[in-house]
Amino acid sequence: MAVIKHCMPFSLAVLAVATLLQLAGNAAAVDLCKGSDFKDRCRSDIKGATDPTKATELAIKAMLMETTRVREAAKKIGKSQELDVCHEQIDDVFYNLNGALEFLQNQDKGSLNIYLSAVLTDFMTCDDAYEEIGEKSPFAKIAQTAKEMASNCLELASQIH
Repeated sequence: MAVIKHCMPFSLAVLAVATLLQLAGNAAAVDLCKGSDFKDRCRSDIKGATDPTKATELAIKAMLMETTRVREAAKKIGKSQELDVCHEQIDDVFYNLNGALEFLQNQDKGSLNIYLSAVLTDFMTCDDAYEEIGEKSPFAKIAQTAKEMASNCLELASQIH
């Protein structure tokens, strides 16, 4: 009986350690943002989601909100041919993000990735319009978060099986 008394706490300790190790392993396994270049932004946007499809959806919806903010900020910059290019690109971003949501819902991974890649290209095209005239884009700083979010969306979408 004395041996059983002393083995019981040891058995519980071993069980507790095994449980903690398993929980730690599961926590690492569900960090969908670990491969992202912008981990904090990614984690904020997916709100703890552990399913790649749901996380991608949340990230796209967060990016739609951010793009609305970018559109409003771009309106305050002024007028120029280059800015007209940016406004067109913002319209394309909305189109591509909404298309990405449809492809996500229809489980069309190929088209989803194409549309999310286009979003990143849209923002870069705006910057290029300024670069062509030898100026720094005032839009670049405004859109930086959106570019990071687009990168995160691509990373999350790559995890959908």
